[in-house]
Amino acid sequence: MKKYIEVYQDIKKKIEKGELKTGEELVSETELCEQYSYSKDTIRKALSLLEMNGYIQKIKGKNSTVLGHGRMKNNFLGSIQTSEELNRDNKYSIKNKLISLEVIPATTKLIEIFSSNSKKKFYKIKRSRSIDGENLEFDIFYFDKNLVPNLTAEIVTKSTYEYLENTLKLKISHSRREIFFRHATEEEKKYMDLQNFNMVAVIKSITYLSNGSILQYGTTSYRPDKFSFISIAKRAK
Repeated sequence: MKKYIEVYQDIKKKIEKGELKTGEELVSETELCEQYSYSKDTIRKALSLLEMNGYIQKIKGKNSTVLGHGRMKNNFLGSIQTSEELNRDNKYSIKNKLISLEVIPATTKLIEIFSSNSKKKFYKIKRSRSIDGENLEFDIFYFDKNLVPNLTAEIVTKSTYEYLENTLKLKISHSRREIFFRHATEEEKKYMDLQNFNMVAVIKSITYLSNGSILQYGTTSYRPDKFSFISIAKRAK
């Protein structure tokens, strides 16, 4: 592992665990060099990567400041994190409810997305998620049954990604996401507490493994007043 990646991951972990809090300043680059026993160039590369992924803000002439990464209402486009990972400090009461888990034949759409063939089978999962007692999210997602075998109700209700990474040892690389708003479907009206809203915010995503294979395709719908997203954009020089 490259040295700057090691520093990046260590500081990132401290931010996500709450050891470094929103608004808190990091120590100076010189102190970070001493702390990690690496050169200033290595530290600067790590800090640049942290800034690019939205964990810190670098301010000229001052120490870097920790940003509010990981609040439940905010979807950070620079990272893939589960609700449980975003809720490390247990600030929210989160409960997943499995609506259905079934094996289906390949559809034309799934064949196209997964570059698959008609003989393959897929898991189709529907799940709602409550946060502090309100049903605010609704998932529909698909896995290739050959790639992700033996999915159970317990796994899907608890943490699918824990099973994928810790049990199956799959290496998740990145996710391509599309964000849009549309009218709520009948299922969303049934399984979400939409109040007076007739629209939902939707993230459609395709998640890839490190070898380039597609791991997951699906959508997560959100009640619009409980959804925002953050993207870091830097001015070209």
